[in-house]
Amino acid sequence: MQVTELNDVKVYNLSAGKSLPQFLEEARKKSASLRYDQDFRKRIDIIQDFEFNIASGRVRVSPDGTYLAATGIYPPEVRIFDAKELGMKCSRGLNTEVVDFMFLSDDYKKLVFLLDDRTVEFHAQYGFHHRLRVPKAGRSLAYDTESCSLLVGGSSAEVVRLDLEVGSFQSPIAMQELEEVHQVTVNPTLPVLSCAGDKGLMESYDLRDTTQRLRSLQAAPPDETDASGGGAGHVTCCAYSPNGMHLAAGTAAGVVRVYDVRSSRPLAQRDHMNGFAIRSVAFHSRGPDSSDLLVGSSDSKSVKIWEATSGKIAATVESKNTINQLVFYPNSGMFFTANDTQRIGVYFAPSLGVAPTWCSFLDSITEELEEGSKKVVFDDYQFVTTDQLEQLGAAELIGTKFLQPYMHGYFMDHRLHAKLKAAMDPFRFEEYRKERIRQKLEAKRTMRTRVKVGSKVGVNPQLHKELQLAAEEGDLEGASKKRKVAAERAKGLLADDRFKELFADPDFAIEEKGVAKEAALKPLEAALSSAPGGGKRRKKGMA
Repeated sequence: MQVTELNDVKVYNLSAGKSLPQFLEEARKKSASLRYDQDFRKRIDIIQDFEFNIASGRVRVSPDGTYLAATGIYPPEVRIFDAKELGMKCSRGLNTEVVDFMFLSDDYKKLVFLLDDRTVEFHAQYGFHHRLRVPKAGRSLAYDTESCSLLVGGSSAEVVRLDLEVGSFQSPIAMQELEEVHQVTVNPTLPVLSCAGDKGLMESYDLRDTTQRLRSLQAAPPDETDASGGGAGHVTCCAYSPNGMHLAAGTAAGVVRVYDVRSSRPLAQRDHMNGFAIRSVAFHSRGPDSSDLLVGSSDSKSVKIWEATSGKIAATVESKNTINQLVFYPNSGMFFTANDTQRIGVYFAPSLGVAPTWCSFLDSITEELEEGSKKVVFDDYQFVTTDQLEQLGAAELIGTKFLQPYMHGYFMDHRLHAKLKAAMDPFRFEEYRKERIRQKLEAKRTMRTRVKVGSKVGVNPQLHKELQLAAEEGDLEGASKKRKVAAERAKGLLADDRFKELFADPDFAIEEKGVAKEAALKPLEAALSSAPGGGKRRKKGMA
């Protein structure tokens, strides 16, 4: 998961990183386990197999929000995903690549595809249903639910109409000024069809009487040139708002304009400022109870989401791969992009709305990330006050690029701060070096000096000396385990009150020669065995 932030608005890229097959292939080549791979453990797969072998061309959300469908290559196919199950429901192969497709029903049971060989293909719940061809190459599909008519716009000056209830072609809608149609869209509340095409124009028709044009809109002014620098740019895409009162139009010059359907003057506009043509526009709402209307527009390299009435940016996303389409999930902060890469882009912006119900866990994940993240204003900078600057002799730096004002002080680069501090106290390093040398000498002197344990005794001095020596040997650095055990026993014997008389009362004196010495040592060895730390004493120490 990758996070991008602009103006304190975070957008989470849930499709960033490697896919599961890529992880498995890499682990197989390296003969390594994925159990300890942190990238694999931290990955988030919202929908399983939400990808294609090469690239994705189109992605749609069903009207009821339960299913998602996407088309891609290679080979050409459509994949239908069940959002509640977070996985793929089915996959269907197609003869050629898909130019556009849409849902004809609330779920996945009725689909229509516009293929690049002028074929319109209908699919039902069980799969392929019917196929027919249109006279000209198509570019866009639209469906009028009231008249049950399918509209196909393409590379000709007319829009093909199919009556799906009767199952026959109707008379096409002839354009008045347009020579080609890039996209067709139907108003969700009014029986109006709008067509975006060349010459910077948009033409609208009443579906009840298509012989006369309702109006023509100059969406791209004559002085606006396209990316190639010639003439008035084409209107590449258009879309209506859910209430049907606003229309968004994107041009080949990378400018998107929003209109009220009652006026030809734009309410707001947004220039992508990168020279790429707009490929997709869509309206979005933060929630069912929200009155804020947002517009999402995408070119081949970026996605910008902004307010429809003011043009203020709400979120933005940059992509390394070519973006083909932008689609919002209704009433949420999630949106999808079809890209020229294997994985379909999945993004989540909490500022745009809550997560969908089928992946509500995203809200808790993003909240935990927000709580766990520490806000750092300036990285690798040192905060200093005005008094500290005067102590460092750097008060003249105020107002220069070397100091960044913040609250009651300034941020200074930590390297500059270290240099100034060293210049103010040049002998500090010398004092530090001398202190380190003194500490090392003290440490070595301590290792060479043996601290005597206890005091001189009058009875059994040889035994007392051997016990002291054993206690000291165990405290030396690098002593063996046996020496440490012997040292613990010796210390226990010297500290035990029961054996004080052994070194004070002459009656307990040990004879130095003969069998008497060995006989006197046997009770002592037995006492040592029963003393704290038990075990047999080494004979070397008792000799």
